[in-house]
Amino acid sequence: MKDDKGFSLIELIIIMAIMSVLLAYGIFKSEVIFSYNAQEAYKKVLNTLATEKTQVLAHSTLASGTTAVFQNDGTLNSDVASKGVYFEFYVDGNSIYTKTYVKGVADSTKGKKVAGKGVAMICKVKDSASGAVMEVPVTGGEGNGVCFSYDRSTGAFLPYQAGKYVEEIHIIGGTREYVIRLMKKTGKAMRNGK
Repeated sequence: MKDDKGFSLIELIIIMAIMSVLLAYGIFKSEVIFSYNAQEAYKKVLNTLATEKTQVLAHSTLASGTTAVFQNDGTLNSDVASKGVYFEFYVDGNSIYTKTYVKGVADSTKGKKVAGKGVAMICKVKDSASGAVMEVPVTGGEGNGVCFSYDRSTGAFLPYQAGKYVEEIHIIGGTREYVIRLMKKTGKAMRNGK
């Protein structure tokens, strides 16, 4: 009869080494997946900014010189909601979606998925008067996300709030960070990956 007393020290070291390799592989694999998701989100956000500008210029009835998408208290500007075309990025579950509103009515029942699990989106908003920059993460659900619109006559981005413009959109996933620079006067989105 054999006397079993447990694992030897060598056996424990081998088991720990195998577990370490498996854990390192799992972490690496998730980083690769999240980095890929961020890259895909980056492309989709750039595409959304371009296609929605066309929607705004075609359907908006906002007067030129509308002050901002949001009022200073954080509520949506009533003129933008009732006469304009705007789109928002919002979070639903673990994913980021975009939805377009034409004169206050959503153009579809479910938004388009822009980013999957493991991707964060942060907008950098600059105050033109003070030069201060604040980070606005896309965390709110539908109707509470970050909204964008354009001036119909010039094609320029409307301010996020009075005197405050979104200058950059950062898309972060895994070890990657992608930056989209927004040119407020022309309404263009420029690629700038990190």
